[in-house]
Amino acid sequence: MKIQFRRIGTTPQPFDLRSGDVTFSGTLELKKRTLTLLKAHIGGSIKLPCDICAETVERQLDEEVEFLLSDGISSVEDEEYDIVEVEDSVIDLDEILHSEIELIKSDYFSCESCKTNERNQSWQYLREE
Repeated sequence: MKIQFRRIGTTPQPFDLRSGDVTFSGTLELKKRTLTLLKAHIGGSIKLPCDICAETVERQLDEEVEFLLSDGISSVEDEEYDIVEVEDSVIDLDEILHSEIELIKSDYFSCESCKTNERNQSWQYLREE
């Protein structure tokens, strides 16, 4: 879903996307002439490999995201929000969702079996000392 930056107003504009088993819904609201606030929720599930055993496991998503979208290069500094620069005055919500999913996938993830084994090994190590 692509939205022209100039079509965003000061009244929050809702959006709702679905990509596979992932939902992305929230609002876009113009804060300044070249800055739009995106507030959204990412829900659903994605499949990830365990970083220890490589077994594919489904991970439930329940993420809140908030950041400013800048129409072009931004010289504004904001302590409250990260700023994402938008090219060609077009907000591409599919691309934003894809980027957020890739960011989630880049985190360390271990399946329940490996977590249990890690805990047992740590406990055994502590008992041996």
